[in-house]
Amino acid sequence: MLYIGCDVGGTNIRSAVVDEQGRILGDARLRALMEKGADFVLGQIADSFREALSRARAKRDDIKAVGIAMAGQHDSKAGVCIFSPNFDWENVPVISTLQKEFPLPMFLGNDVNLATLGEWKFGAGREYKWVVMITLGTGIGGGAVLDGKLMLGATEMFAEVGHMTILPDGPRCGCGNHGCWEALAARDAIVRRAVRKLQEGRKSTLSEVVNYNWRELTPEIIAKEANKGDEVARETIEETGYWVGIGVANLINIFNPEVFIIGGRIALAGELLLGAIERTVKARGLSASWQPCKIVPAALGDDAGVLGAVAFAMERLGE
Repeated sequence: MLYIGCDVGGTNIRSAVVDEQGRILGDARLRALMEKGADFVLGQIADSFREALSRARAKRDDIKAVGIAMAGQHDSKAGVCIFSPNFDWENVPVISTLQKEFPLPMFLGNDVNLATLGEWKFGAGREYKWVVMITLGTGIGGGAVLDGKLMLGATEMFAEVGHMTILPDGPRCGCGNHGCWEALAARDAIVRRAVRKLQEGRKSTLSEVVNYNWRELTPEIIAKEANKGDEVARETIEETGYWVGIGVANLINIFNPEVFIIGGRIALAGELLLGAIERTVKARGLSASWQPCKIVPAALGDDAGVLGAVAFAMERLGE
């Protein structure tokens, strides 16, 4: 039997037909166009199912279940998106609406939770029972599979780790608090850190790459120049690794995982970032917790969302 996994992002919707081993047989990408409202977006999701089926040369009768990964808080049993900051949705009946066109078992979950489940079943965590994962991007998301079970929490808000307070008097976060983890180590924080160094007049290839238009700086550009040896860029990435490492040490102390997975586009900075994270964890974590824990990059890349959604559907069916 086959499954459909769907990853609904703020810009794009991706659906894929996937087999039980996690092999993608065909996929489709459509623009989400969130500004057109929930009904339009749900129609786009249904269209992405049809296109993925066509590309996989599969029929609806071949599909055992559908999983959908989406940012926000959901009632997965009811199939309702309670709130999604990316889409400005409240209490949208995602599953019941889609089942009018696709009457199949269908399951909705938070994108980072499901990505964690995907890495546990098909990726970097597949050999372990105790797995914690974070994603570094616009914000910092988290998830955990503990003793082989995906954690969701009482209101399915488990592991909103980006809003742990790391520095009480630190920069203001988008949530209104000060010193949240993502206010120190997510995308905008990384760029601000680099720009401050450049505004001090330090020489760096970063200025040349963006032609002194520092609004064009991204963590990807900073990481690329850091790996080429630029001093300002290297400092920025290593300082980011320090702040990420403090939060990772906290989570390792709390959950005692066998493996800690770091995903998201910022994690593509590679060993320079991971090395700084590991040094901080060793300096701040309990040795009994961090010594047996491997800190590794995510393995699934852009496929984490669709494969995680499939893994969620399989879990909900008891497979």
